[in-house]
Parts: sequence; C-alpha cells; structure tokens
Amino acid sequence: MTLGEYIKDKRASMQLSQPQLAEQIGIEQSYLSKLENDKSLPSNEVFRRLLAALNVPLADFIAAFSIQEQQQLSAIADIEFYLKQQNNKLQHHSARLVLSLSFIFALGAACFYAGVQALCFSERVYQYESLGVVLPGESAFVFKDWDQHFPIRTDSGEDMRQSMKKRAEKAQQMYQRLAQLTEQSFEHRGEYYIRTVEGGSRTFEYKGANWVSRTGNTILQLLGLFLMVFSAVLSLGRKALLRF
Repeated sequence: MTLGEYIKDKRASMQLSQPQLAEQIGIEQSYLSKLENDKSLPSNEVFRRLLAALNVPLADFIAAFSIQEQQQLSAIADIEFYLKQQNNKLQHHSARLVLSLSFIFALGAACFYAGVQALCFSERVYQYESLGVVLPGESAFVFKDWDQHFPIRTDSGEDMRQSMKKRAEKAQQMYQRLAQLTEQSFEHRGEYYIRTVEGGSRTFEYKGANWVSRTGNTILQLLGLFLMVFSAVLSLGRKALLRF
C-alpha cells in the first residue's frame, strides 16, 4: 500500500470527497490529488494535519505500511523520528533479551554441572556399624577389646582353667549383648562417633562407603538441560520475540 492509496481508502471509509478532506486538512484540492496519486509527499506540517483530519494516531498510520514503505515515508520528519525511536527501543530490548538468555543458559549449565558432579547432593554413602549398647563405665570399644581384660594365664593348670572359664563366661555375656545396628550417612563423621541411647551409648565405627544415585542430582541435570535448550530455542527466535 502506498501513501496515496492509504489516503484514498481512509477518505472513502469516512465518506468524504476530495474537496471536503482538502478543506479539513487546509490544503488545495489539487495538492490532495497529487498526494493521492503518489506524485508528492506532504510536508511535516501537512502530514500532521492530514493525520488529524483522518483521526489516525501516528503509530497506527505507520503500522499500516511495510518496512520498505516506511523507509520511503521516512522523508517526513515525524515518521523518521518515530522510526528512530522504535529502532532504539528494539535495540535496547534486544540487548536485554540477549543478556537474559545468556544468564538462563549459564544457569542451566551450572545446574547440569552441579548435577553431574553431585555438588549439591552427595552420592557417596558412608556406612557405620555399632555392635551393641555400651554400659556406663565401659570402654567405648568394649565389644572389640573386652578380651584384653581377661588374659589366659599360663603359670599353673588351675589358674589357667579359671582364667579360661572367666574368659568364656565373659565371651558368652558379650555375645548375648550383641545387637548390631547399621547407619548410613551422606556426611563423613570420622572413624567413629558415639551416640547416647537408653541404658548407655553406642559406638558407631566406619565400615566403608558406597555410591548411590540421588534424585536431586537427576533433577538438577534435567533442569539444566531444559534451561539450556530453552534459552537456545529462544535465541533462534529472538527476532520474533522482539515483535511482541
């Protein structure tokens, strides 16, 4: 659509003749005829009066033309100024969009890396085992070193039998007290730790570690992939986004 075609269409929709519209604009009919036949471009002052007579906002007027036609009409000062403003806004929005998408991509990469490396949710499980309840006054490791207090005597037959008897009785007693309990922790608590329980305490000793899969790390990886793909797709469609 050309400027002349636009004026004709608007005049027809308003049911105005050329003389009537020319009078409202404040120009000669012959000048309006030249405009409608695309033989001339209006001055900036005439253009303003034309928009007022047609009751059309500048933004709506410019939106009716293609980009190529807008460039041709930019010889009119108001249109040139408006197009420069819009271009500056577009560049500003484009810069903000690029920055936002870069941040989203970087966040996605960080989430994916944290998930793969298990930085937030450790996948190493430490195993601790307690053999039983340690009574007050006993060594924390009584289940392992109790026999040190019951050595087998070798000085005489009777003494040896008595020492072996006491050792066997103690062994039976310790066996009856056995009540193994295993705990797992994603935190390494050292070679052992002691926990107070009813009737005494329990000594948990480190037995080794295993690796397990954590749902949190899987979620971080999926979230990271989603954010990276999401930002990449939006980057490809950036021009379309800037139109909104």
